Amino acid sequence: MGPYILHIETSTKICSVALSDGMECIAVAEDSNGDHTLVLNDLIRAVMTKANIKLKQLHAISVNEGPGSYTALRIGVVTAKGISYALDKPLILVSGLKMIARAARDLMPGFQYYVSMIDARRDEVYMAVYNEDLVQSRPPEAVILNNELLSSLGLTNNQCVITGNGALKWGQYIDNWQPKLVNLNISAIQMIPLAYEQFEANDFTKTELAIPFYLKLPNITTPNEKFITR
Repeated sequence: MGPYILHIETSTKICSVALSDGMECIAVAEDSNGDHTLVLNDLIRAVMTKANIKLKQLHAISVNEGPGSYTALRIGVVTAKGISYALDKPLILVSGLKMIARAARDLMPGFQYYVSMIDARRDEVYMAVYNEDLVQSRPPEAVILNNELLSSLGLTNNQCVITGNGALKWGQYIDNWQPKLVNLNISAIQMIPLAYEQFEANDFTKTELAIPFYLKLPNITTPNEKFITR
């Protein structure tokens, strides 16, 4: 039995929390309204209540470190750090791009590459490429979707699976072959395998050092102000 790990996923519009016993998900709660600040604590209480597990019984807390929405990631990581501090429990940072590559591989095994894409709005995605062993062959980056992206990656139809909530966006730019697409909405459930493996390997992050992996900072501009002179 165990370890009990609480998983927090806030990188997209869907706020998701799961509780696992070893590799098994024993409770999950999600909200798609987009206001993570209002719902995250309620989702955590919901999964703990459903599983009849107390917070003090947790062995670790895991959180999707990103990339993803700037504000949403910050909410998730800050919450996870607060629980880790309060309970003196290990903190696990899980790569969002790697976890959806793992989920796609479990659904469609046997391909050489798994291209993870997270929607970054407009024609941009956060992307990374992994091989079948989940070894990174192209690091996380923010890329603009276009017809040249496929050739720059050097991938062909029988080699790769494109996955994540940005997969369908890229599909419309590919006209010379029909890609294998796995349109996965990111969920805390997908964090369980990687978080469990990191727990077993003692791959923890010091709570005070944990920060979101933004990859790309938001475009924040200061509005012009009209000054009144007297």
